[in-house]
Amino acid sequence: MTVAREIDEPLLSACLRPIVYVCTAFAFAFPLSTLHTAMAAALGAGLGAVIGRVLACSRLRLPAIAIGAGALLGCAGMLRGMLLGASFLPSWLGPAGALQTANAIASCLGGLAIAAALRATALRHKLFRVLEVGFVGLAFAQLVAGHRGGAINRPFELADSIIAQGGDPTLALLLVGAVAAAASIILLLSERSPVRSFVHLLLAFALLALVLVTTRVIGVPQAKVGGSGLGLRPDEQQQGKPQKGQGREGGQRRDRNDNERLEFQDNYDSSGRQIPLAVVLMHDDYSPPTGLYYFRQAAFSQYNGRRLVQATRGDVDGDIAPSFVFEPTKLGDVPNEHGDRTELETTVALLADHNRPFALESPIEVRPEQNPDPGRFRRAYRVKSVALDTEYESLLDRGTGDPEWSEDQRSHYTTAPTDPRYAELAQKIASEMPEWIRNNPVAQGVMVSLWLSKEGTYSLRSKHAAAEDPTADFLFGDKTGYCVHFAHAAVYLMRSLGIPARVGAGYAVEEAARQGGSAILLSGANSHAWPEIYVRGVGWVIVDVSPERSLDPPVQPPDADLQRLLGEMARGQKPMPQSEWRPLDPAIELARKFTAALGRTLLILLPALLALGYAVKLWRRLSPSWASGAAAPRVAYRAQLDRLSEIALTRRFGESRESFAMRIADTSPSFAGLTRGHVAARFGPERVAAAAELRELERAAQRELARSVRWHRRLLGALHPYSWLASR
Repeated sequence: MTVAREIDEPLLSACLRPIVYVCTAFAFAFPLSTLHTAMAAALGAGLGAVIGRVLACSRLRLPAIAIGAGALLGCAGMLRGMLLGASFLPSWLGPAGALQTANAIASCLGGLAIAAALRATALRHKLFRVLEVGFVGLAFAQLVAGHRGGAINRPFELADSIIAQGGDPTLALLLVGAVAAAASIILLLSERSPVRSFVHLLLAFALLALVLVTTRVIGVPQAKVGGSGLGLRPDEQQQGKPQKGQGREGGQRRDRNDNERLEFQDNYDSSGRQIPLAVVLMHDDYSPPTGLYYFRQAAFSQYNGRRLVQATRGDVDGDIAPSFVFEPTKLGDVPNEHGDRTELETTVALLADHNRPFALESPIEVRPEQNPDPGRFRRAYRVKSVALDTEYESLLDRGTGDPEWSEDQRSHYTTAPTDPRYAELAQKIASEMPEWIRNNPVAQGVMVSLWLSKEGTYSLRSKHAAAEDPTADFLFGDKTGYCVHFAHAAVYLMRSLGIPARVGAGYAVEEAARQGGSAILLSGANSHAWPEIYVRGVGWVIVDVSPERSLDPPVQPPDADLQRLLGEMARGQKPMPQSEWRPLDPAIELARKFTAALGRTLLILLPALLALGYAVKLWRRLSPSWASGAAAPRVAYRAQLDRLSEIALTRRFGESRESFAMRIADTSPSFAGLTRGHVAARFGPERVAAAAELRELERAAQRELARSVRWHRRLLGALHPYSWLASR
């Protein structure tokens, strides 16, 4: 036991902290239990916060408080078991009512125990107040944790009811964040003066309200999509920041504006891989023969001495859309002499910025579409494609290359590294084929892909970028890499056999990802590069490499509910059938009116608050000029205190005025005279200095501050409208 303690805590903070505990406990328990249980936990936490302050002021030591809290938690669990094990409660309330009641009682006692122990500990030791803020952050973070990765349909507890009423969960999530920020601000309040604490709190809430209002006006901030995405999207990492082993290629410095270079990277950045990037709506029933949908965005066919880059000539790769279009645009014709392709249409709604449109396999027309939801999608467009609809076996007798190509064009698609190992390995792979098909170029291309699939190992943690030829380092080394390595290796081997080949890049997703619907959700995890060969009369055909061994976990399928929801948004439909029972309508309407009224109020209130702050500041600063008599020592001292507050020189709690003057004597020696004058007039019988003498001391103190403090620091302090609140 020890003596009773005095707790140093601002009055406003002591009054508001129980409310913070209530909100935090409710936010923590709401996703994990029923509404009644969450409310019981919140009630217990509020009581615990009050009891915790009493315990902090008591003679009990912290170990005893912690043991008592642990014992109460144990009793809560035992009591729950006893209530559920007894027969009277289920017979009285029924099984469901008994379970809810037992859970509510246990949650209330548990919340009380934890809150009381945490509150007492934080009040006894200020260092542990970090735990309070940590609990607030944890509770609200787990409340909206399901929203991470761009899943607007999560958490279901918040989103379902809002979506069902035709609303957008985004504002609800922003409101949760605002409440969490406000709770943290309340916990961090340190002003002893209730007036100052209230003003600081009012300013914080005004700032939070301004964020919510401006969000309604200018839209929701868009999160930056992580990961490099193979250069398919604008990315800071690829905008002029060379990777290890990069910087100059082919004797030319890389173009800072070229975001579509298929870079070799060591320890490929996989951050943000699950963030949704686009929704594709299938308007036709199509099942790809390979089981994968390939959405091509770029082609890399020009060999620059180190790797493949986009072609710099205009007579090749005509099936790639050069940029986003503003009117229906025809692309290059895709051959379909034998009916191996089927025509179909898709609509693409982008959730993140892209460098150019992508399309299902071979597009023949792209046209813009009206954005179905500008607050959610960046843009939308419709594509008419001709996709392969036959097995590889039927292509074996077609041959490769286009008879209308010039020798220069064919050379463009068959140029490979001069390293003889590529040709040797390509011939070795071809020699393993049956003799009757050994010289068939289409079969050779498929065989190269199959060989790499068997011999290679997939890993994003490969290290080949620093090599002079990263593909050779991969292929003739450990054969461990990711899609960029496999695609380059396959194309080089195919070209060594005289097969026209290139690397395609975009997104690849399994057919099963549709999950029975017509919408396909694409994320960063679907970014992919693959080899392609040109089959005569068919066009570019994808012959992808699928490594049998992988050191990385498989790509997880998209969230079916989120895919359906975004698909309906992309169609311009309501995301859920509108229920006749609309209990949230009054609340939603009230929130809209409140937000609108708050916006109008803030437009008037914020300038008024700024004007008021500057007016008070100016009045306190100029009042020594006309003050006389008994008021002169006080206002002169106060004016100089305000100047010191502007440069963060304030009197500490418990520090006397004289001690404060001595502490800053090196900065402002004349301030000691102002202090003596104020103390004499306020407390003592000493001679009170004349008004003229005080004004001279004040001017001297101003000159001293001008000499000892940099001008920009004084200017910043002068621009602060409420710096005078820190004066003590």
